[in-house]
Amino acid sequence: MELNLENKLFLVTAASRGLGYSVAKSLVNENAQVIICSRNEESLQAAVDSLGSDAQYVVADLSKHDDIQSLMSAVKELSPHLDGLFVNAGGPPPGEFSDLSDSEWVEAFNLTLMSAVRLTRECLPLLRKTSTPSILYSTSISVKQPISNLLLSNSLRPAVIGMMRTLADEVGPEGIRINAICPGYIQTERVTQLLSASKDQSFRDSLLSKIPLRRIGEPEEFGAICTFLLSPLASYIHGALLLVDGGLYQGMM
Repeated sequence: MELNLENKLFLVTAASRGLGYSVAKSLVNENAQVIICSRNEESLQAAVDSLGSDAQYVVADLSKHDDIQSLMSAVKELSPHLDGLFVNAGGPPPGEFSDLSDSEWVEAFNLTLMSAVRLTRECLPLLRKTSTPSILYSTSISVKQPISNLLLSNSLRPAVIGMMRTLADEVGPEGIRINAICPGYIQTERVTQLLSASKDQSFRDSLLSKIPLRRIGEPEEFGAICTFLLSPLASYIHGALLLVDGGLYQGMM
């Protein structure tokens, strides 16, 4: 299926590896151009080397306002417009309520919510200069179903969804599409480490038994869905929240 992405430009954040990289790779495979960012330049260089000549990188820590400003200055030097934005950031650290300090709450707030706010604010003027603009926020199944020991994620990711749904009403009349995607367990380095840390095979078995497809998702599957949602073929999908979890979430809504 032709996604009509040739020569279109996307900013994909936190994309030196993991889910962000899978999205950047899928976009490049569809002949799009990507600008990626993360905090580690060595990882970014390796990612760009793998992605090829249609990828460029900028070093940026998305939890820092100044870094986002610098990122966007670099993007504007490369192009006067953007066709799409994939908003992604590393998940906040685990912990229960009694374990978390004020500073950890503030750091998670800046990383999870304010990065999305600031990136959106900075990118909207560039998105208004193209004919098929789209924004896709990467969150988590935790916005629908809280995950034990992930209080920060459970608390702050739903705020991104609230922003997405409200902003969809505000900019929809301009033709700017905005959606969110909520992955379950995808076979990234982080999930691999989580499963490896448990020496009890019953942990993995228990996890898989809760997923109707009886397997963990592949990054390529996630990247393909995100690429479709960012593409002009998804032209009437707006304000939506899509689960990519193999059926793990059992709720009706």
